[in-house]
Order: sequence, then structure tokens, then C-alpha cells
Amino acid sequence: MLAHLALALALSASKSTVVADSVRSDRDIRLAALRHVADVKRCYEREGLARNPSLTGTVDVTVTVLATGVVRDASVATTDMQGLGAREVGNCLTTVIRNWRFDRGPYVVETIVFPFRFSPIITADPRQALSS
Repeated sequence: MLAHLALALALSASKSTVVADSVRSDRDIRLAALRHVADVKRCYEREGLARNPSLTGTVDVTVTVLATGVVRDASVATTDMQGLGAREVGNCLTTVIRNWRFDRGPYVVETIVFPFRFSPIITADPRQALSS
């Protein structure tokens, strides 16, 4: 049985530490995250699906971004993903997200929560999976 990845990067980025008007726009945050979708997908496939082909769930990652655009910290805030591979996916996500860079600017330090929803798609016909 081949598994495909359906990754919904729900970027309704909620900013929880906003103390000034100089914050990144939702669009800029979304674009920065979308530049790294391949890394997120790789975490899910290599760390999660390789260990557990039916692994599914949501991982909310809290990211602290400095005014320089550097990610100071990333940690799993909540997850409903359970079973073999779940912890490894979370660890991988926080590692790759620490390497993300956002635009530099006159911004405050921001805390952003990225909800990642992961779900394998199991196809009945293996030829369908190979053609995608």
C-alpha cells in the first residue's frame, strides 16, 4: 500500500505576542512558511510515515521570530498526533523551522503559531500513486 501526503498548511497564523503596530502581515508570514513546505513534507514522510504509514493529526508549532527575521525558538505547542513517529515529526519540524528566515524590518519580536495538519492518502490502485 502506497501512501501519499496531504499536507494542509493552515496558516491562520495567530500572533500571541504583539505589542506594537509593526508586525508582519499574515501574507508575509504565510509566504515565508510556504517557501519551506518541502521541509515540512519531508519531516512528515521520513520521520512519520516511514515509521507509521497511517500517522495522521495536527501539530501546532509556536515560533518566535526576531525583528531581524531570525527564528529564535520553535517548539511544539500542542499535538493530537499519536503513535510511532509522532514525536519524531514534532522534533523534525522544530529543527527545520529554526532555520527559517522571515523578512527583516521594523518589526517587534513576534510569537506565531503554525498549525500543520497531516494526513496520508492511501490509494487503492498503486498505479495512481506512482503517476502523481
